[in-house]
Order: sequence, then C-alpha cells, then structure tokens
Amino acid sequence: MAVNPERIRQLREALGLSQSGLARRVGVTPQAIQQLEDGKVRDPRYIVALAETLGVPPAALGRDRAAGPARDGYRIQHEQLGRKDLPVYASAQGGPDGSMVFSYDPIEWRERPSILENVPDAFAMYVVNDSMEPRYRQGDLLLVHPRRPVRPGNDVLCVKVSENREHLAMIKQLLRMNAKEIVLLQFNPRKEIVVKRRDLASLHRVLGAYWAD
Repeated sequence: MAVNPERIRQLREALGLSQSGLARRVGVTPQAIQQLEDGKVRDPRYIVALAETLGVPPAALGRDRAAGPARDGYRIQHEQLGRKDLPVYASAQGGPDGSMVFSYDPIEWRERPSILENVPDAFAMYVVNDSMEPRYRQGDLLLVHPRRPVRPGNDVLCVKVSENREHLAMIKQLLRMNAKEIVLLQFNPRKEIVVKRRDLASLHRVLGAYWAD
C-alpha cells in the first residue's frame, strides 16, 4: 500500500512528536521517518507499528481514505449496520475556542453501528470546524456513547453552558481532570483548554466517526 507522506506528517505533528520522537516509538531510525515524509519510501515494512503509534489503522495512512466508521480512531472496514434509529443532533459553528452550538434536536437519523447497539441514549453529530484535524475533519459524523466512562487519552464531547444558557460543545482529547476542572487538548492549533466543573453540562465518550467522503 502506498502511504500518504503528508498524512503521516500531520498525524505526527498532532501528537506533538518530532521525527526523532516518532522514530523511537516505532523502533526505526530518524532517517527512516524523514525519508517516509519526503515521499522516498512508498510501502514501509513497519507500517503496522507506525499506524499503532499514530493511533490509526494502517489503511488510514494510505493515499485514499475509504468511507466507513471508526472505533476509538480505528476504522471498521466491514460491519453490519443496525436499524436507522441513531439520532444526529444539530451542531453549528460556535466560538473561537473550537466550540459548536449544540442542540438535542435530531436533524436526521442514521444506521446504528454495533458499537452503539443497545445504547438507547447514544447519538451522533457532525464536526463543523477544523479544530481537531487531522483526527477529525469538517463533515465527519461523530459517534457518541453517553454511558461509557471517560479517562485521560479518550476523545470526548464536552458540553458546557454559556452565559446566555446556550449549550456549547467541544470535541477534544481529555488530558486530565479533577474536582474543579477538566483539561482538554485541541489539535489545530495545538493548545490546552481548561473547563471549570461549574460550567460543565456533560462529558461524553466519542467512540469514533464516520469519515466524510
């Protein structure tokens, strides 16, 4: 499989890794990663280790991203979908912090993947900004499990209440949390965001996404 050098570079930078840092985790030389990102290596023998380190399946490193759902950042290539009863809640561009105006009013219904089977309050929502690229792009449909516990390292949907009582949602990676606040990581641009517990309406686990075509 021919890899996409730019995709590899984007994923590496989103994780805050240098070429040397990625090379250490994969178990190759820094020169190997440099050659890969320069397009001089098309089909690396270490692609499985590389994909695991970057948090994606090997297929996601290819030049084409086939349509299909993802599980915790891993794409499910072949899956029997269930009933068309998964609500897609409304979201719209929000503030400069990568937030989205969020509403619990369904705008459509989609087929339910097996990872959300028998989860009555599961839902989906569209990404409407680029704050989590390259992990998620505008148009991707996120799969949310409200009952799954969250822990540092998980992708989460953080819903906070604004001063005018609007619900603002953010798709971020959970870094840490305590009784007073939660700390989130945004990928694009890379920065930490602190949300006070008193402003938090809910914090849900994002299991993956249907990537946009």
